[in-house]
Amino acid sequence: MSDEREAVTPRQVEAPGKRLLIDAALRLASSRRSLSSLGLRELAREAGLNPNTFYRHFSDVDDLGLAIIRDIATQLRQPLRDLRREAAARVPPRAAAAAAPFGIDFERGRRVCAETVGLFFDFVAGHPEAFIIGVRELHGPSPVLREALGRVMDDFGADMADDIVAFHLLPAVPEAEVRQLSWLISRQLFQLSLDYLALPPERRDQVCALAERQILLLFSGAAVVQALGLEKQA
Repeated sequence: MSDEREAVTPRQVEAPGKRLLIDAALRLASSRRSLSSLGLRELAREAGLNPNTFYRHFSDVDDLGLAIIRDIATQLRQPLRDLRREAAARVPPRAAAAAAPFGIDFERGRRVCAETVGLFFDFVAGHPEAFIIGVRELHGPSPVLREALGRVMDDFGADMADDIVAFHLLPAVPEAEVRQLSWLISRQLFQLSLDYLALPPERRDQVCALAERQILLLFSGAAVVQALGLEKQA
C-alpha cells in the first residue's frame, strides 16, 4: 500500500463531503456483498453530492474502505485499551494470587475480561454497518482492504497481549503464547460481532457471555498446560 493512501490529515477526516460519502457507503454496503459493488454515482446520490466530489476525497473505492477501517480503529482501539487498564488497576492482584490454582487470579482476570468484552460489543451495537462491512471485507475481493483489516486485528491483539503482560494477568504463561492467543481472540471477537448484530437486543448478552467464556478458557487452558509441563511432553 502506498504512503499516499496512509497519509490522512485531521482536516481531511473532518471534511463534510468526506464524512457524507463514508456514511453513505456504510448505509449502502451493509446490505451488499462488498464495497466494490458500489457505483460512484449511486454513492454520490446517497450522499447528496455531485459524483465528481468523490475524487476530491478518495482515489478509488479501496481508499474509501481504508477510511472506514481507520474510523473503526481510531474510535475503538485506545478506548478499549484505556478501559482494560482501568479495570486491571481497579482490581489489584490478591495477595494470595501466587498460591491460587496455577498461579492465576481468576476473579481479577474475569472482571477485566468482562469489562473489555462489554465495551467492545457496546461499540459494535453503536456502529453496526461498519462491523458488517469490516468482517465481510476480511474475506472480500480487495487485497488492500483484507490487508488493512488484518493489521487492525493484529494491533488489537498486540494491545491485549501488552496489557496482559504489563498487569501480570497471566504470569505463568510465556509472553509468546500470550501474544498468540491474543491474536486469536482479536479475530474471534470481530467474527462474533456479526452473531451479536444478528440477535435481537434482549439476547445479545448471550454472545458477550460466550466471548468471555472463550477468552477465559483459552488463557486458563494455556496456564494449565504450562503449569503441568504438557508443552514439553508434546
